[in-house]
Amino acid sequence: MTMKNSIKTALLFLFSGLLFGACEKEDDGAKEAPLPAGAIEVRGTLVDIRPFAVGKEAFPQQSDYIFDSDIETLFDTPLSYATGLLKARGAEAFRCGSAQTVYMAITTPELNAAGWSATEKSFAMNDLTYYLYSYVCRTPGQWIEIPDPADREYATMLFAETLSVACDPVPGTVIAQVPELRKSTVSNASIAILPNGNYVASCTGVTDGATLFVSKDRGATWSTLVENVTALNGIRNYYNLFVFEGALYMMGAGIGNQDLLISRSEDNGATWTKPTDATNGVLLTGGFHSAAVPVVVYDGRLWRACETAGSDTSIKRPFVISAPVDADLLDASSWTKSDNLITDNEMIVNEKTVTELIEGNMVATSNGLYNILRASSKQTSQLAAKVTVTSPSKLTFSVSNDFITFPGGGKKFTIRYDEQSQRYWTLSNPAASKYVGMKNDGLYLNGITRDLIRNRLVLCYSTDLITWVPYKVVLENEDPFFHGFQYVDWQFDGNDLVAVCRMACPERRGLPYRQHDANILSFLRIADFRNL
Repeated sequence: MTMKNSIKTALLFLFSGLLFGACEKEDDGAKEAPLPAGAIEVRGTLVDIRPFAVGKEAFPQQSDYIFDSDIETLFDTPLSYATGLLKARGAEAFRCGSAQTVYMAITTPELNAAGWSATEKSFAMNDLTYYLYSYVCRTPGQWIEIPDPADREYATMLFAETLSVACDPVPGTVIAQVPELRKSTVSNASIAILPNGNYVASCTGVTDGATLFVSKDRGATWSTLVENVTALNGIRNYYNLFVFEGALYMMGAGIGNQDLLISRSEDNGATWTKPTDATNGVLLTGGFHSAAVPVVVYDGRLWRACETAGSDTSIKRPFVISAPVDADLLDASSWTKSDNLITDNEMIVNEKTVTELIEGNMVATSNGLYNILRASSKQTSQLAAKVTVTSPSKLTFSVSNDFITFPGGGKKFTIRYDEQSQRYWTLSNPAASKYVGMKNDGLYLNGITRDLIRNRLVLCYSTDLITWVPYKVVLENEDPFFHGFQYVDWQFDGNDLVAVCRMACPERRGLPYRQHDANILSFLRIADFRNL
């Protein structure tokens, strides 16, 4: 199946400078930047760069083919290689930074292609035998097509010491990337606007703990504020940043997802209180789950949604926690926990199976307070649960009556109310039907399910929390296997929405493991969102 590796956007946000080696935008007709001596750049559809080493998987999302010890004598120095999915073409062309010899492995034993010479070397993986060919590149900067013989069935491999991919630009402004592809993942994307107008954002996956970043120019550029805030306040996962009464707060789970913690910064995120006990930041003990979810003020109290997570982490029970607005938020006695919402592990809604309710949004209305929860399901991405908060200690919910139709409700979303438009807004990941069941030669041999289709980011609104209107497609890519524009946290900023996105996306270093496993934290601005 052919995948177009081009990002389609509604051009609703402003592209800024791309940092940390992300793909550079290429203008048609513009002269390409020269490559350093010894470097090789490749282009193609969903091209990955991988280490050529014994014991490593040969193809993306494919564990059946592992390099054996017979590769050890092929090259004098360690090389990496560019390839594609098992039966995709992979790299289609390359260019060199200087005159050098390039090697290609292909399953064709007798290749007849101009400039390519057989080396008489080969290597085997299970039932496949790859034959090695060489090419002397004498035209630095010029693109050279890679042979694609008619009998090619498996992906070609192109070898070099220094490889990069000529790929599409990463959407938005890249704040951070994982240090090494597929070794860690970006999670816990969160953003807040500080009283001084600066933006502060956070994620995990780029250091040993949570990292804070700051922008002093409305998101155009970013710098590291605190490299590892977890070392200061112990908060590691499922957290959100929020501003209240002039201070910046961070609330989430500690190391190992144990204990619900809260920490405060009085200097815009530079230093933090360290939770020590129930009088100083340790609100609840036990295992917890959540995400970057809204904190709202309602009826004189501050509210946040969360879930318990016991020894069996597949069973998560939603609850809400609240405190008077004039209380000491670091004191556990200020907070009241509601009862846990108990539901069946499988709920049948409109003949679709919902497996859990998680990552809830506290939403205050003139009619009451609600927790709108993600309804996880492989069969639909169009449901969310509307739980009524009847008191600080009581939740009410009916499986038969309290599910709502919600575009992208099967994945994490954030809801906020806008006084100016008198609408509730969200950014979510509805699964377009054309992507459901799409297959590849790796993880998705049996077809991708709706819960993992995250390649569309859509701005939606509602006037009543019941009827939701898909308003604009903000981002979309036709490949659902390696593109994920997900776990978006956002804020209103005048006429704009500003957001951070846990983004899985191809980049110059190759491919993420899959669309769920993000490699980038990206900043997006949706300008004049009410009048698109």
